Amino acid sequence: MAAGIQCGSFLLFAAFALLLVSTLSAPVFRQISFLDIRTGSQQLAFGVFGYCTNVNGNGNHGCSSRALGYDIASVSGEVSDFTYVNDKLEHVTKALVLHPVAAGLTFISFIIALLSDHVGFLFAALVAFLAFLVSLAAMVIDFVMFGIIRHEINDNTSSSASFDNAIWLTLAATIILFFSTFIVCFETCTHRRRRSKDVNRAYNEPYAGNGGYVGNQGPMMAQNGGYTAAPKRHFWQRNTY
Repeated sequence: MAAGIQCGSFLLFAAFALLLVSTLSAPVFRQISFLDIRTGSQQLAFGVFGYCTNVNGNGNHGCSSRALGYDIASVSGEVSDFTYVNDKLEHVTKALVLHPVAAGLTFISFIIALLSDHVGFLFAALVAFLAFLVSLAAMVIDFVMFGIIRHEINDNTSSSASFDNAIWLTLAATIILFFSTFIVCFETCTHRRRRSKDVNRAYNEPYAGNGGYVGNQGPMMAQNGGYTAAPKRHFWQRNTY
C-alpha cells in the first residue's frame, strides 16, 4: 500500500471517529452535545437522539429516552422559562440521523481503502465523497436548527445558549472528509502511474544474469571490458519459427 493511500485511510478513520463521537452524544453520553443551555445551576444538553438535563449538576438529572426526533423548542423553553413553540423544528430533529449515516459511510470507505487495490481505491474515494455530502448536510442542519434555538434563548431570556463540542466535531469531520476524498483519489492515480513505469522499466531492461539471454538490441560486452558490436548473422543462420 502506498504512503498516500495510508494517509488517505488515516484521514478516513479520523473522520469516522469524530462522527461516531458526535453520534454518541446526549442522551448516550451527557457530556457530548450540540447545544448547551445554562440557567443558573441547571444545564441542558441536546444530542442526536434526545437530550439530558442538569448535566454537570449535583441534583436530580435525567435524560430523555432515545428516539428519532424530539420537541427541541418545548424542552428548551421549559429550562429557560421561555415559551417558544416551533413544530417544524421537531421534524427537523429527525434529520439528525444523518450523523450515524455519515459515520457508517465513512467507515465503509475506510475499510475499502484499507483492504482494496487499484479500482477499489477509486470506489473508496467515491464512497468517501458520498459520506462528505451526507456529513455536510448534517452539519448545515446542525448550525441552522441549533442556531435558531441559540438565538431565541440568548435574545429573549437570561439563560446562556452556546454551541457545544459535538457540532465542532461534525465540522472537523466534514472538512477531513472533503480532503481525504481527493487525497485517496489522487494518490491512487499516482500510485498506478508509478507501478506502470516500474513495469515498463523492468520490461525494457535486458536480462544479463548468468546464462541469461541478451538480444541484438544493444552492443555486447567483450572479455577485456570493452564493447563491440554484435556479429551479423547470415539469413541461413537465423532461427526459423
